Amino acid sequence: MKTRQAAILVLFLSLSIAAILSSCSSLPENEPNANSTGDSIISHLDLLVDTDPEQCIAVISNLFEQQREKNQSFDNSIIGEKGIVLFRKAVENIGLLFKKAIASQDILTARRLSFSADALVQYVSFYDSLGEIVSEELSMIASPAMRLQLALWEAENKFKEHGYVIGKATLSKAHLGEQEEYSFNKIEDFSIENLKSLIETRDPKEYFITWAERAKENNDVNAEAWFESLSSGQMSYSPSILVSDQDWLADAVSSVVTVYVDRGFKVEGGYSVPDRVLGTAFQISEGLYLTNYHVVQSEIDPTYKGYSRISIRPSDNPQIRVPSKVLGWDEELDLALIQSAEHARSTVMLPPPGMRFHAGDRVFAVGSPIGLENSITAGVVSSLSRKIISFGEAAQIDVPVNQGNSGSPLFSENGVLVGMVFAGLPSFQNINFALPVQWISLSLPDLFERKEVIHARLGLMMGKGSGQSPLVLADLDPSLSAFIAGDTLTSINGKLTKDIASIQFQLASVPKGALCFLEAQRDFKPVRRLRQISHTDGASLIPAWDRIHKNSILEGLFGARLTQLKESTKVGGLYSIQWVCPAEPADEIGLSENDVITVYKFRLDEKNKVFILEFSAKSRLSGYFERTIHLEFSTESATII
Repeated sequence: MKTRQAAILVLFLSLSIAAILSSCSSLPENEPNANSTGDSIISHLDLLVDTDPEQCIAVISNLFEQQREKNQSFDNSIIGEKGIVLFRKAVENIGLLFKKAIASQDILTARRLSFSADALVQYVSFYDSLGEIVSEELSMIASPAMRLQLALWEAENKFKEHGYVIGKATLSKAHLGEQEEYSFNKIEDFSIENLKSLIETRDPKEYFITWAERAKENNDVNAEAWFESLSSGQMSYSPSILVSDQDWLADAVSSVVTVYVDRGFKVEGGYSVPDRVLGTAFQISEGLYLTNYHVVQSEIDPTYKGYSRISIRPSDNPQIRVPSKVLGWDEELDLALIQSAEHARSTVMLPPPGMRFHAGDRVFAVGSPIGLENSITAGVVSSLSRKIISFGEAAQIDVPVNQGNSGSPLFSENGVLVGMVFAGLPSFQNINFALPVQWISLSLPDLFERKEVIHARLGLMMGKGSGQSPLVLADLDPSLSAFIAGDTLTSINGKLTKDIASIQFQLASVPKGALCFLEAQRDFKPVRRLRQISHTDGASLIPAWDRIHKNSILEGLFGARLTQLKESTKVGGLYSIQWVCPAEPADEIGLSENDVITVYKFRLDEKNKVFILEFSAKSRLSGYFERTIHLEFSTESATII
């Protein structure tokens, strides 16, 4: 936990002085395939149209949009009329592949294609010339009603394979993915009878009645109320008032175990001393426990070469250690699922969608600070939406947290799980952090896949701006480069973008490889793109260093749009500042539009995971007094979507 605490401390201090060094931006690249001939592009698309129709559509729509932004027709693109022909064929192939996936019971592929079809339908609705390409069948594939059928199908399979908890989690994630309260109760454009031409359907209300019965069997009263409300079509579910037992705190204590990781010995001051990691975990199903990734990191980190053995100590018999193993882990959300032959006496149920806590709410943590089992601490939620992790957000709490509390469940006053403790700042009093339960619910189905959870992204790096929609700072896709620094991202898949964390939350439910429809504003003009969610580098900028122009990385870290005054394939020399993003490093050091900087050094220190920038600036705001500045930026960014 010390390593995690140190990382959080560094980030907290950097935020407190408004030096947000992990934000990024992008210099506009040349148009994709600008040096390629139309024939070579067509040849490439001819391959994609059958092997990856979604990527084919993304490339063609990018060419279409370049024409629209020049006020020219789609037929005037570099591939001419062939663009419409290939676009039509790719759309047809999405329908064919969906039917094939249903026939082979490949639910994951079917879900991805349904999301892609939804984005495609939204995109073509802007253009009469493309609208006729979308058939009623594709519209059915794209409908929320179809995604609900697929979610119910997948949940049944997960229930049969892994049990109640993972089945319920699959439905919760699907509900959260729609990003609309009570989305399962919406009136759909297509009835069940319509969908039967594509998929074997069942009335969702029957499913929800079955799931309500399963929830009751598992004493999961919150989920029982949720499923009952869904089966009746009512919207009266209120998780904040439901509790199964007045003595919930005793049950909470008996669900918690101490995680003990033996890492052998380490040398300190010339002596060998035991190297142990302590943490907390709580049971979510018999023999299955949730804890923090950083507690069990040595068990799964390929860069760790030492000895490591994990075990758990039951709360009612802490003298014994029962061997355990890690099943799945999510490094970015700091989550891990572990399995043990030891079964705790009680189980913590994750609440269904709708459970939120608020600033000022009283909360309780149950854990093993410094190995002291069955410790209960209380406090309040200090603040929400702290962007201190690369994916998602944290809640700030003043609940006392010490080494060993990592992984402690966090409960509301009535015993509902609302989060998991993952970090504290030892040098600051009562500044600690917890992962809200909705982020746990999003990751849980993937943790059961027995591997690392990778959160795919669109490959856009954002700036927080100043109380407005998130601002694009960099486009990490070297083939498309459709967005430039300063674009205001307004919506994704038709849903308004509020902030970086809410975008990441929305995209967490979109299958990897699916198309998304992005809308932005540039100089009060619309920017539209279809784009696959396929960026798998996580928060690291290191892979982009050799993939995109280094000026793009420079722009991104600086938080400004730059124009190199002397054309060069290398980074460095004179740059004119065209735009500065509020609250980013360029803005914080007093640079503004039309200022000129001279870059002397910009390099990657991969060993220390920092970018080093040295430059001089004569800014208008400083009276054109020349300053030479040295900056170091983390290679990890919390603003990639």
